[in-house]
Amino acid sequence: MREALLTIVLAGVILQVGGAAQEAAPSSYRLTGTRLAIAQDVHVERDEEVTDAAVVIGGSLTVDGRVRDGIVVVGGDLRLGATADVRGDIVLVGGQLVRDAGARHVGSVNYISFGDWSRRTFGWLPTLSVGDFGRWLSLAGTLGRVSLLAVLMAMVLIVARPAAARVSRAAVAEPLRAGLVGLAAEIFFVPFLVAASIGLAITIVGIPFVALLVPLAIAVGVFALVMGFTAVACRLGEWVGDRLGWQAGNAFVATAIGFFLIVAPTLAARLIGVGPDALRPMALALLMVGLVVEFLAWTVGLGAAILTGLGRWYTVPPPIANGPGPQVVY
Repeated sequence: MREALLTIVLAGVILQVGGAAQEAAPSSYRLTGTRLAIAQDVHVERDEEVTDAAVVIGGSLTVDGRVRDGIVVVGGDLRLGATADVRGDIVLVGGQLVRDAGARHVGSVNYISFGDWSRRTFGWLPTLSVGDFGRWLSLAGTLGRVSLLAVLMAMVLIVARPAAARVSRAAVAEPLRAGLVGLAAEIFFVPFLVAASIGLAITIVGIPFVALLVPLAIAVGVFALVMGFTAVACRLGEWVGDRLGWQAGNAFVATAIGFFLIVAPTLAARLIGVGPDALRPMALALLMVGLVVEFLAWTVGLGAAILTGLGRWYTVPPPIANGPGPQVVY
């Protein structure tokens, strides 16, 4: 009787071990090639074998099966289940590795971290916080934007200097009117463009014109913005020169002075922002001032450009010189 009980117990243990072994290692696998996913989570099932690499960007990866040529996870976590069998190197960018007991991995694990990745609770899009390095990125972005704008302004002065002079006179003569027109254009440009595109699309015949209308309208809008901003910067530079008793005598020099004065608060805010935390309130205050100054310059300049038909006509008589003296050459 005792021998029979021992036999039954031993058989049960063998069956449990065999079942666990069967669960840990399926007898057959579904073969898949490279697993590449962007902005979604991926799960390699127990009976799945990825014959190449598994690459997940903006999501997490869970492996319960086999991966035969390495794993790369960017902006997410990697979990190796108890039945996972991974060959090759693992690269984690901004995530962490969770490895269950029994998981097998042959290769190295490389962590690359330059910020804190997080997943938004309301969507799949990953976000990245780069800490203090973000201040330098903000400074670099502002310098890049200012440099690009300077090049575009120089092109406007080369191509349409007399038109920019007319726009600047309109901005000085009627700043309030120009500001209201520019603000209306900024608010209603996109709705008007959408409505016009829908109207053309409804007619069916006008569908080909939609492809022409949208890029043309955007190009004209950008040109009007840059021309207006250039005109305001030039007039501001002339005004400063008059107050200081120094005449530049050149539109490029006057525009450079005005441009620097307009963007100076923003640049100063970005420069101070990379300093100690104690200076951050000052940087924030300067940034707010810079945003207001630039917004006014863009808005008034845009309105003046619209009022003058991109500088093709005058809305006010040209100014009369008070006496001899160097004038800005347009």
